[in-house]
Amino acid sequence: MTASPPTARKPQLRIRQTKRRIISYLADHGASTVSDITQGAGLLASRDTIKARLAELEETGNVRVDIPAGQRGGTTPYYSLIETETPSETLKSGITVFIRHVADGQLTLAFDNYPGLYAKAGRFIDIPDVARHAAAHHSDLPQDEFTVHIRF
Repeated sequence: MTASPPTARKPQLRIRQTKRRIISYLADHGASTVSDITQGAGLLASRDTIKARLAELEETGNVRVDIPAGQRGGTTPYYSLIETETPSETLKSGITVFIRHVADGQLTLAFDNYPGLYAKAGRFIDIPDVARHAAAHHSDLPQDEFTVHIRF
């Protein structure tokens, strides 16, 4: 596998990681305040950043709050997960790969989402695993966080 040189993390990846940590924290601890989440989730993010991510998760239907948005002034709302079969499924990162070159029995893959990132697969059936591995290495996210789309 060939990877592009290390680059600064993209803000979108940090946002997804923060949301995943919030969801994980709420799954482990139940209903919590912004302060609880900020201190306990192991995030290197400000209280305002956590509040923004919680608002996004509330908007997408992953998190619910015990106090309606217009009535929160001066109160301490508690955030909790909305139970679904796979709450983090909506947060998976889709990557699109295509075969850039074929030579010597190797498929060279290129990534639409990560220009300059390339990986090599020995067989067509190996493309999803190879793509997940390369994207995980490039982004510092776990491999199972990626869904792979192959375009021709």
